[in-house]
Amino acid sequence: MTSPDGRLGGNAFLVGAVSLPLVVVGFFLLSTVIPRWTVPPPRYDVLLHTRSWEQSGPRVTVDFTVEEGRLMATVRPLAANTISSRSTLWLFDRATMSVREVPVELPEQLAEGEAARALRIEALAGRRVLAQAEAPDGYEVRTRSTSSPGLIGDVFGMRRDDRTVTVAHRGRVVRIEVPSRQRQADPEFLGWVIDE
Repeated sequence: MTSPDGRLGGNAFLVGAVSLPLVVVGFFLLSTVIPRWTVPPPRYDVLLHTRSWEQSGPRVTVDFTVEEGRLMATVRPLAANTISSRSTLWLFDRATMSVREVPVELPEQLAEGEAARALRIEALAGRRVLAQAEAPDGYEVRTRSTSSPGLIGDVFGMRRDDRTVTVAHRGRVVRIEVPSRQRQADPEFLGWVIDE
């Protein structure tokens, strides 16, 4: 609307100042919601591994590897004067969008100097593990670390480390919440789990 002298009224500036931020917010909301409607959910489960340090934990060290589609655990005696850690496997179930612990039976102790043992994880019998970064359906595992809530949080002791694990494909992002334990390392991706 113009005034008698031909200039636009002051209301146009006010309307623009209010509506532009709303349009930008609406655009970002749509860009996060639309992929949920158009991109199908993940079709494969995700296998993760964490270590937690314990005073009286197992006297072995465990490394997980994928060999010919099977998850293997290599168990070695823990060196003297080394802090023990407990290894835990986690399975993200894409059907329920939840995480559960995979039961693993490993020896708690090996004799000093004993050779390493390679053990198959029987809880995943009948399922193959793909150790590749991208799943056959296009989803990828992504991790992001956040460590500080800013200057005020640092001053008041609110600093915390948080590593977020997600699976993402074409804008759709699914967050994986691994149960946290005291003195636990960040989750490590082992592979995609496929039914045979």
